[in-house]
Amino acid sequence: MPHCHRDSLGCIKCCESNIPGYYTDNCEIIGKTNYIKAASLKFNPYDTAHIINSIGNSTEQDENNELTNDLYTKTSLLLTNCKYQEPSNVTPSKAEELKILSLNIRSLMKNIEVIREEIDTYLKFDVLCFNETNCNVEKLVNGSNDLLIDGFHEPFLKAPVRKSGKGGGLAIYVNKKVCNASNLELVDPGLDPEDTSGEFQILKMHNCKHENKTKVIVNFYRSPSKDVNRFLNLLDTALYKLDRHSRKHVLFFGDANIDLIKYDTDNSGQCLIDTLAKHGYVQSVSKPTRVTSHSATLIDHVYTNNIEDTISSNVLTIDLTDHLGTLTTIRLATPSNKNGSSKIMGRERINLGSDKSRIINEANNVKFKELLECETWEGVLGHGNACTQYESFLEKYTSHYNTAYPLRCNRTRRAHERASPKPWILPWLESACERKQKAYYTKIKKPTEENVASYNRLKKFCEKHVEKAKNQYFKKQFEKYSDSSKKQWRLINGLLNRSKKGDDRIRLKGADGKIVDNDQAVAERFNDYFSSIATKIKAQISSRQTFDPGGFEQYLHKSTSQSIYLKPTDPTEIQKIVLALKINRR
Repeated sequence: MPHCHRDSLGCIKCCESNIPGYYTDNCEIIGKTNYIKAASLKFNPYDTAHIINSIGNSTEQDENNELTNDLYTKTSLLLTNCKYQEPSNVTPSKAEELKILSLNIRSLMKNIEVIREEIDTYLKFDVLCFNETNCNVEKLVNGSNDLLIDGFHEPFLKAPVRKSGKGGGLAIYVNKKVCNASNLELVDPGLDPEDTSGEFQILKMHNCKHENKTKVIVNFYRSPSKDVNRFLNLLDTALYKLDRHSRKHVLFFGDANIDLIKYDTDNSGQCLIDTLAKHGYVQSVSKPTRVTSHSATLIDHVYTNNIEDTISSNVLTIDLTDHLGTLTTIRLATPSNKNGSSKIMGRERINLGSDKSRIINEANNVKFKELLECETWEGVLGHGNACTQYESFLEKYTSHYNTAYPLRCNRTRRAHERASPKPWILPWLESACERKQKAYYTKIKKPTEENVASYNRLKKFCEKHVEKAKNQYFKKQFEKYSDSSKKQWRLINGLLNRSKKGDDRIRLKGADGKIVDNDQAVAERFNDYFSSIATKIKAQISSRQTFDPGGFEQYLHKSTSQSIYLKPTDPTEIQKIVLALKINRR
């Protein structure tokens, strides 16, 4: 082989002429019939053993870029630990961490009912980022109320850029245990509204879980029909806008429709990674997020600018669309271990053995304080003996404590039992749904014909019997309350999700542009406005140089020649008119 004129490995002409299949896709080399290997492909260009990192003089790179090598090592470890995970194996987030789910939902309105039925699964997450929602809130009958999810704040929605309302759209849900609604701030990305090559949504979450931490969530989507270069330019603009938040933990979630499994040979994937790396972001998901019978692609991405506080990034086998979800866990604070209790966001469970416990939360604390304030302690002070007084005091105190923090029995749940199951989902149907979910996980891991057929059978079975059980349940309910229209309307409103109301708090925008939604602050604003309105009007009138409000001629027209005439009447005529009126005798 002739010596390369560059005197180093990496010349494209040398690669084209000497490396067989240089422009061939990995899946094509492996073979399209071997789906198991195709599904196990990984994206990890940060690995020192990767062929890209072997180009050039690696000795000089190791000597001059120790910081870069350390970042590459940590990023490579995060990508190596990325794995497929079943939703049932996800544990609820702890007080010192955030769990963020991202998913291409393929129509939010179509799948919102499935999410509500599987609410136990989605309540484990702190933030839900959905893209390709195909949803315009202005066209919904009840507005955003049609998209509410129990346990989450009202969603932040962005309509698709297409006029048809399809092929785009973004939504972010924040769990109520993360922070108050007043601590959520939607940031305008400041992009050209005429540029439809990509969609971006930026949300700042302040004081997350009372840790005084601010996290920035960026939700994005690129349609496969949009030009990649224009999208990269738009992304670069958005990243420059976010540079002022570089000291905060910023995370990007979305579907870029750029396959990173082809990173070695795909220029679009390389440009995307380079654009984000220029601003300090790295990709944290390595497994394919869309696996079919003929392809395995990594098009749902997660980027972070803080690899130290990114605990893990996994791919969830959620059987909702043809895309898999991504689950990213980030650290808010250093975990603190407490013996004898487990605390999650202001809620502490004190274990009193294997079968009993007490719930300590803010509501119970207020109740206990009120009981103590209302207690007169008259019976305690009436006894002369100190021991008797102490026993009387302890009896009353214990009574109030048990009232405020009642004992709860820790019932042993059956296998696959949900925390709040739907009444029509019977135990055998719960088990069937769990088997279907496991079959889907197996299908993604090993998409053989046998596993695919097994999953399809279980999916068809579960869909059929869940729908049948739901219809039978509501049929019995309507028959049971056939004589009560009130309860029937309650059932109808429950089916149409009309009973769920959004956040009805009053929000006022001050002169400084800040939104005020605290009850006390809103009341003070109203008091200030109405108490000073007369003074302000008087000052405006006094500031006029000439005061001429004008006479009645300004608003009364000239009198007409044909004036109105009112004929006198008497009690007899009025009585006849009243008696002639039709009276409703019901």
